[in-house]
Amino acid sequence: MSQLCWHGGAEGKEYANSYKLREIVRKYSNHIAFPIFLTADKSEWNEEEKRSVKTRTTEQVNSASALWKRPKNELKEDDYKELYKTISGDWEAPLFWFHTNAEGTMEYTTLFYVPSRAPMDLYQADYRPGVKLYVKRVFITDDSKELMPGYLRFLRGIIDSEDLPLNVSREILQKNKILNNIRTASVKKVLSELKSIATEKPDDYLKFIEQFNRPFKEGLYGDFANRETLLELVRVKSTKVDGYTSLAEVKSRMQAGQKGIYFITGAPASLLRTSPLLEIYRKKDIEVILLDDDIDEIIFSGVDRYQDVELKAVNMASTSEEFKDESTPDRTADLKPLLEKIKAVLGEAVKDVRASVRLADSPSCIVSDEAEPSIKIQQMMKAMGQANFPATKPILEINPDHEFVKKFKSATDEGLIQDASWLLFEQALLIEGVPLADPNNFVQRLNRVLSRAV
Repeated sequence: MSQLCWHGGAEGKEYANSYKLREIVRKYSNHIAFPIFLTADKSEWNEEEKRSVKTRTTEQVNSASALWKRPKNELKEDDYKELYKTISGDWEAPLFWFHTNAEGTMEYTTLFYVPSRAPMDLYQADYRPGVKLYVKRVFITDDSKELMPGYLRFLRGIIDSEDLPLNVSREILQKNKILNNIRTASVKKVLSELKSIATEKPDDYLKFIEQFNRPFKEGLYGDFANRETLLELVRVKSTKVDGYTSLAEVKSRMQAGQKGIYFITGAPASLLRTSPLLEIYRKKDIEVILLDDDIDEIIFSGVDRYQDVELKAVNMASTSEEFKDESTPDRTADLKPLLEKIKAVLGEAVKDVRASVRLADSPSCIVSDEAEPSIKIQQMMKAMGQANFPATKPILEINPDHEFVKKFKSATDEGLIQDASWLLFEQALLIEGVPLADPNNFVQRLNRVLSRAV
């Protein structure tokens, strides 16, 4: 039998307190395989003597068991739920949990929970990680963001390794090969389990999507190794369905000869459905997915394919070229004088002014050149502090068949040409959610044109 005697100075006075010692033992050694006893004076009220009496007692202060180390077939649903409440502080039952005991070249146990609601700090940069690291049942840390990737930061649970050293430091955690392998295997396990749930319990999976679809999309940007799996798991909104749908379902609804899966970004989805950019797709009954999360513009600018199908943004200038065929009249020559007038008025505000084949009901829209970032990405980069992010100019497209454009072709009044040109451009900016540089000038122009119409 070994005995350890510790002598503390004045600076260690706080540890000469039974409550402090209980707190330390229960945090770091609550689940080790042997009991820890604490002998201390305990105050109890003596009713006969009407005073508090101190009694020296010895009691076990750790549970000396680790539920996650027990075989899964010995555990009941209530056991898992009770542990979840203990480690997470959440009194709602979790949506799912995934329990793994790995043996072989590495020995470790993981137990991950998916909460029923998104944590309050989910979208904060200083979010608190929800996965605790143990080594041989000894608690090591619960504030390491290296344990799981950021897009799975909503997970709560435990990683318990038999192979890591007990004196592992934060610096070691960042570079440790064993932990990196555990993390890689754990991510694949979580994604595999979610994929099974999506197939076998779609209603339960929808509850997960309603809470965690947005952070899940972040993995498309950073986790290239699991991108294909994540594309199967994320859900999108669409012009063809209410609620969410999968990319696999969108692909299954593609028309014969359709050249890609088309998407539009912005918010909210209700406004995206009425965007002028979708008029040609509605006319041809082609489905477009609606990406209305604030990160979608950046995320999907880096995702070019789903399986063997190209993903195409409808706000790119080249996209409409796919809808030209021999039956599509070339209106550029007929509209050229007007296009040149508008370009002369707008000057450096636009890269080009073109006749549109994508518009049916709206007089104008703005699109971006294929090789350049969209206006929305430029706005996001500047909002993130990248003031030197290169600014590019949009392309203004004009609908040759719109009644206003037909009348505008014959306009000779310079004042009207100036006002109408700017209004065509500014209304297209507003529909795309781009703030105007000078709202006062816009209102004055609009009032002058309205005065002519009355």
